[in-house]
Amino acid sequence: MLDLKNLNVSYGKQKVLRDVSLSLGEREVVTLIGSNAAGKSTTLRTIAGLKKADSGTVEFGGRDISPQPTVDRVQSGLVLVPEGRQIFPRLTVNENLLMGAYHRADRNDLDSDLERIFTMFPRLRERRVQRAGSMSGGEQQMLAIGRGLMSRPKVMLLDEPTLGLAPIIIEELGSIVRNLAREGLAILLAEQNAMMALGCADRAYILQSGSIVMSGDAKKLSETPEVKQMYLGT
Repeated sequence: MLDLKNLNVSYGKQKVLRDVSLSLGEREVVTLIGSNAAGKSTTLRTIAGLKKADSGTVEFGGRDISPQPTVDRVQSGLVLVPEGRQIFPRLTVNENLLMGAYHRADRNDLDSDLERIFTMFPRLRERRVQRAGSMSGGEQQMLAIGRGLMSRPKVMLLDEPTLGLAPIIIEELGSIVRNLAREGLAILLAEQNAMMALGCADRAYILQSGSIVMSGDAKKLSETPEVKQMYLGT
């Protein structure tokens, strides 16, 4: 469904990604694990069209979408939930969710999609007329995911969704990710929290200094001495 092939990305003279190749299949959760500044966010931003690659390709549904602008990628079913949530703090929860459907032509179906989001995240229903900026970090992350779902994506890119959240909320987000995959959504999850990410993913890629150094079944990787020592603190 989603394939990155030999992706190289730079900021000025600094090379951030080096020949990164990875794949994501239907109904699959794949995690991209690495420390801060390893290149995780750059990978997701390049997939979303927010950063131009020096070389390599991003293929979605068997087509090279590298030349396409971000809006076209969203319309084709590829959506990014960015690091830091980036919700609209002065807008209400309801207004934020509707912003996720700005490009859709089927305006008559928005109510059913809103109901789906509120069923998935009951706290958002309770706060639907509340300004988003006044909510907790966990609630804002749920709102950011809900806003992304309003675009009816086929692939969701989640960038550091657990950043700054309490352990109980992190556990809840892991369950949400798995449930979304069971419903048919493919998810690429970029995370520093390796324990959460490996616990909910099918496969994993380890990114160090812009290069993929390990990949494979998430459970098997979590049992390797290298991953235990570097990312799981054991």
